[in-house]
This record gives sequence, C-alpha cells and structure tokens, in this order.
Amino acid sequence: MKNLSFVVACSAIALSACSKSPVDIVKSSYIDGARTTTVANGLSKRPLCKSIHWDSFKDEKGRVVVQYKCTIIDGEDFQKEMREDYLQRITKAAEQSVISAVEDRESAAKRIEEDFPYERNLIERAQRAIERIQVLPEQRSLQRDQIMGLRFEIEEYERGLERSRREAKRGLQSAEDDILTTQKRNDPELLRKDAMARHPVYQGTSEIFQWIVNADGQPVITYGEIQAKDAKGREQTLMKYNQPHRMLSLASQAQESRILDYMQGIGMASFVGVLGR
Repeated sequence: MKNLSFVVACSAIALSACSKSPVDIVKSSYIDGARTTTVANGLSKRPLCKSIHWDSFKDEKGRVVVQYKCTIIDGEDFQKEMREDYLQRITKAAEQSVISAVEDRESAAKRIEEDFPYERNLIERAQRAIERIQVLPEQRSLQRDQIMGLRFEIEEYERGLERSRREAKRGLQSAEDDILTTQKRNDPELLRKDAMARHPVYQGTSEIFQWIVNADGQPVITYGEIQAKDAKGREQTLMKYNQPHRMLSLASQAQESRILDYMQGIGMASFVGVLGR
C-alpha cells in the first residue's frame, strides 16, 4: 500500500510539471516553420521595446486569449518631425491665401475705379454714330432704322455695363470676405492646433500580438496591431496587421529602435498615410 501511494504521488508531480499556462504554451511555440526560434526568444529582447508584458484572458466567446504587449521606446512624440513639416506647409499656404485674397481685392477695386472703359467706349461710339446720322440734311427711313438699331445697341451695352459693375462690386465684397476668412485661418494658434490634431503626441504607443489557445492546447496567432493612447487615455489603432503571423516573424528579426524606422523596416509604407499627411 505504501508503494502504491508513492507511485500515485510521483505521477501527480509529473503531471503538474507537464502542465503549462496559456502564456507558457504561446511562449514555447515556434515563430518559424523550421522550429528554430520560439516566440519567447524572438520577442524577448527587441530594441524597439521599453517594456514587455504578457497576459491571458477569455474573450466574449469564452476562448483563451494570450496577449503580448511591447511598449515602444519612442512612442510619445514620434510624429514631431511630420507635425513641424505639416505646420510649415499649412502656414505657408495660409500666408499665400491672404496674399491672393488681397490681390483679388485690388483687382476688383481697380475694375470698379476704371469703370470698364471698353464697354463705355462701345456706348460712346454708338452715340457718335447717331449724332453723325442726325446731322444729315435729310432723314430717310434707312437713317431712321440705323438710329433705332444704334439706340438698341446702346441699351444692350448699358445693361451689360451695369451687370459688369454689379459683378465687380460682388467680387470686391467676396475678396474682402476672403481676406477676413484667410486672416482668421492664418492664426498661428489655430494652425498649431490643426497640426497637433493631425500628428498628435501620445501618452504611449504599443505593439500587440494575440493568440487563441484552442481545445487541443495549440496556439494560433489571430491578431496584431500598433496602438496608441491619446491625450485623454483612449486607445486607438494606428495600424492593424492583415497578416499577423507574417508580421510576427518580421518583428522578431527587426533591429530598429525607433517606431517610424521600424515600420519602414518591416515594409509598412502605408503607415505614414495612416498617421496623416
């Protein structure tokens, strides 16, 4: 009986030693098909990571999820250069908009001041033609028809002149409004807020990978992304990996320590587009 108890106790010890937590199962799995690099070894000492955290939980379907989270070293203000470049470009564009609006106002004011000499010249020529006919010693039906036609032309020219004057006044008012609008838009504080909104400073940025441990105890990688916390502590996805298994392999080999270099190094050229222009 003592020997039997001893065997049972040893079996229990062996079974306990063989059992693994979900995190341990993922860590001991392999990244590559050749089974040369485990997940633990591939993700443990990355230049990109300030710290690493492993966790496991159950999702809404009751499945066991294991999550790896790498807190990125320069994950706060890595968009500074892009923000400064964008601010410089929009400031220059705003300044040019003011210059263009002022030029439009000056052009409209000049048109009003000159009062459309071409149109007025047409009216004067028609009036002189009428006067030449009227001084003829005899007014026949042909001359009377010519005078009527010229007066009709004068009326058309005058209506066109009035339209041009109204349009010029509207153009002048529009230019004045544009100047006020562009001057407001050129406010350095508003431009700075716009640049900050497009290329914000984050509380921190992380890369995560997630696995599902199935009923057979096998890990299957299902998700990967770069995520950041905004100024209010809300998490937002900067880049979602369409092929997390491929990205996992690239991540384990990457030697970059800066996030933008890292994203470029793993071939995610579209990352800059996600962050803004």
